[in-house]
Amino acid sequence: MDKFMKALLFLLIIGPVSAQDITDGCELPDLNLFLGANGSVFYNSSVAIGGFQFNVDGATVNGASGGEAGSAGFMVSTSSSMALGFSLTGSTISAGCGTLVELALTGDATGLSGIVVSDAAGN
Repeated sequence: MDKFMKALLFLLIIGPVSAQDITDGCELPDLNLFLGANGSVFYNSSVAIGGFQFNVDGATVNGASGGEAGSAGFMVSTSSSMALGFSLTGSTISAGCGTLVELALTGDATGLSGIVVSDAAGN
C-alpha cells in the first residue's frame, strides 16, 4: 500500500475535520476534503489528483463547476447525491490546497462520504 493510500485510509478512519469555519483548503490537514457551507469543496493534498468521486450527504447535487477541477479541464458529472471528476486528457490537479470544485446543492448538506481520490496513474 503506497503512502497516499495509507494516509487516505488513516483520514477515513479518524473521521472528518471539525466544521470550524473552514474557508480555504489550506486550513485542512494533508490529504483531506471538506464541504463548505456554500457548496465549495475544499482540498489539501501533497499528491497530484487525477480524479475524484464522493457523495454529498443530506443534499441533492444539481451541478458542479469551477475550482481547480475546472482550471485543470476536468469533466465533472453529478447524479443525485454524487459528484465525479476526471480528465480525458490525463490532466491532474497539482498538489496543493484550495477549492476543488463548486457544487450547486438543494437541501442541507451535512458532509461528504464515499470519498475516492486517485492519483495520475489511477491508484
